[in-house]
Amino acid sequence: MKFKLFTLLACSMILTACQVISPIFVDYNGVRMDVAKWINQQQLLNMQQKRSLVQLSKAQQKLYHIEKIKDDEKFKITQENTIAMHCAHLYLTDHKIQQLQSKIFGDAEKQAILEAYNQHFPKIKIDVNTIQCE
Repeated sequence: MKFKLFTLLACSMILTACQVISPIFVDYNGVRMDVAKWINQQQLLNMQQKRSLVQLSKAQQKLYHIEKIKDDEKFKITQENTIAMHCAHLYLTDHKIQQLQSKIFGDAEKQAILEAYNQHFPKIKIDVNTIQCE
């Protein structure tokens, strides 16, 4: 009985310690606070998956006010989003990516923002050999 209690206590302390240490290994700079907290609370994700969510979040957040983005900025934003989405697909499921997008845009606006992005932003191809994921 004591062994089970000790094991349970040790496991809970380790999980709590991981939650505290996680922000040290993942740079949340540039990510909205609510999104950063959501990413940090995803306990079943490893650090690389969290870094991919952060990278995608930084790129996707720029689309939040999509109607205000100037034409000369669209290519750079498209490039960032394409790279971030490529990196996200290497480590994350489509479901987790969609959850992040819902957190960033909200369920009500998500579809409209992504449709506007697909319609009004350039389509580019990237060389996957030159991409460096965070």
